[in-house]
Amino acid sequence: MIIRTLLSPSIQALTVGDAVGQALYRMAEHGVGHLPVISAEGQLLALVSEEVLREQSSPDTPLLALIGTGPAFVTPEAHIFDAAHMMLRHDLSVLPIATAQGEYLGLVQRAAVFSQLAHMLATEESGAIVVLETRARDFSLAQLAHVVEQNDVRILSVSTEEDLEANVVRATLKLSVNDTARVRHLMEHLDYKIVGVFDEMDDDLQERVEEFVRYLEV
Repeated sequence: MIIRTLLSPSIQALTVGDAVGQALYRMAEHGVGHLPVISAEGQLLALVSEEVLREQSSPDTPLLALIGTGPAFVTPEAHIFDAAHMMLRHDLSVLPIATAQGEYLGLVQRAAVFSQLAHMLATEESGAIVVLETRARDFSLAQLAHVVEQNDVRILSVSTEEDLEANVVRATLKLSVNDTARVRHLMEHLDYKIVGVFDEMDDDLQERVEEFVRYLEV
């Protein structure tokens, strides 16, 4: 997923001819805390924040006076992961998109980026989440996929994080089923430590649901 697919055409950039008061009004209008500033030629010059604007003594101060070092931005072919990292690193509500030569192309909003990340992690899909860990040297995503798929279960999403201090890899799997008992048993047999299971329907609850359905059928 590349970032240009998430451009927000409804939010226009500020220009060097705009003043602080105008910029604050535009931010309030769109519910954002940052907006890019571009030149008359369409070059990205700055990314101003509401915080900095409110520090100015006059609402008539031109934005040209606030332009400093080059702003954070990504190119249109950047992956959404890189965009999310940039937004978190700089605590941005919007992220400018520009060419490598600085030509401004548009912006993406934080909500759109993280909504797409949630979609990529299959948060909208039904299924259980299994969190497991193993020694870093023993971690094999191919092995995990084989264990899951041989039980007619699909991995809807997977994310990993490495704990360098403990020398372990922790993996979070979103699976296509609610009953993961057999899959977990096989994982543990391969020395994967199950550290968490979420949204799984236990046997007692499953039985009560089935009894209730039979009652409705009667």
